[in-house]
Amino acid sequence: MNVVMVAPFARYPKGTTRGRVLPLARAVAGHGHRVTVLVPPYDHPEESGAQYRVGKAKVETLVVEAVPETSWRQAVMQPRLAAALVGRALSLQPDVVHVFKPKAVSGIAQLMLWQRRRLGRLARGTMPGPAVVLDTDDWEGYGGWNEYERYPEWQKMACDWQERWGLRHADAVTAASRTLEAQAWSHRVPPGRVRYVPNGLSPEDYPGWEAGDGARGRRRMGIGQDDPVLLLYTRFFEFETEYAWRVLRLVRERRPEARLLVVGSGKYGQEQDLAALARRAGEPEAVVVAGWQEPEALPDLLLAGDVALFPAQDNLANRAKCSAKVLELLWLRRPVVADKVGQYAEYVRDGMSGLLSTVGEPESMAAAVLRLLDDRGLARLLGGEGRRRVLEELRWDRLARGAVEAYGAAMDRVRVGGG
Repeated sequence: MNVVMVAPFARYPKGTTRGRVLPLARAVAGHGHRVTVLVPPYDHPEESGAQYRVGKAKVETLVVEAVPETSWRQAVMQPRLAAALVGRALSLQPDVVHVFKPKAVSGIAQLMLWQRRRLGRLARGTMPGPAVVLDTDDWEGYGGWNEYERYPEWQKMACDWQERWGLRHADAVTAASRTLEAQAWSHRVPPGRVRYVPNGLSPEDYPGWEAGDGARGRRRMGIGQDDPVLLLYTRFFEFETEYAWRVLRLVRERRPEARLLVVGSGKYGQEQDLAALARRAGEPEAVVVAGWQEPEALPDLLLAGDVALFPAQDNLANRAKCSAKVLELLWLRRPVVADKVGQYAEYVRDGMSGLLSTVGEPESMAAAVLRLLDDRGLARLLGGEGRRRVLEELRWDRLARGAVEAYGAAMDRVRVGGG
């Protein structure tokens, strides 16, 4: 099978291309299929023109000009870039085009492929072109990421329309979470054309991580080797900073030496807001902000934590998302406490590979954290089981079978004249 994958944006700074598209491409190619990934790096033009391989999959990065994401010029640039993606994709004569994310450039590319098919049918009475599979790894429109982004309203409206149209007009859908699977069904995509393909992890994507040294990470951040450390590895979209602070305060009532190590940064500086809460409470030492880090710096910091926290509000965006950060920490044997929302409850098996807490109740999360700080044997047991599950059940080479099944369903639909 000849597959072209259309990435949504550059490898950096966002995570979908790096953490989902490329490892899935390598895994599908590893199953014996020909795979080419086309990347439109409009959000990081420095990647323009790069060509490389991930495993047996070939990656081509288009050349783009630098245009701010909120500029009106995106309305001109994105269709032009989508047309270039479609032209290159079709020149490769694929059986399947796998489009990642239904919005922006990749969403426009899906629309162009559909229009080409419709025009071909009208002109020749045939069903031209490849099957089109849509991958959804977040709910993007209203109720989802639209609520977090500060885009102009016209962009939000376009995103919402693209998402709903894309689901209804794809030949098949790959969904990264059970909620997204259900969202596809609710948009009249038959279950037989939807495949659940959660985010996975391949150790080869993390060279050097297992040699990380938590003690070194603590020294780097000025944290005592015996201090209990709560790890918050996040971009801050999932929860309010005040909620994380309340959890920490409850833990510190029993364990006043506990520290919160923040790895990652929010789009709007939420990590500094959290540190400011600690200062205002007269406890500046309680929150240690590492902020955004280069990948090679992450292992020491992640291994510095005794317990990893994943607080989350119960909303559509959080139910739909599929956090690769949870997988990374499970693989590193970090005991995880997560609110029981969406995919967190799929990845974390309560009492087996981590602990789940009640949404909206910081007391529940704090109690779970204290349980693991008090019982290091249980923490080690959960960490070991989390790693085992990642390696045996959530590796990309295993999950890729779902994508290949989606390709087959999509091609069957094209053969019988659907779409």
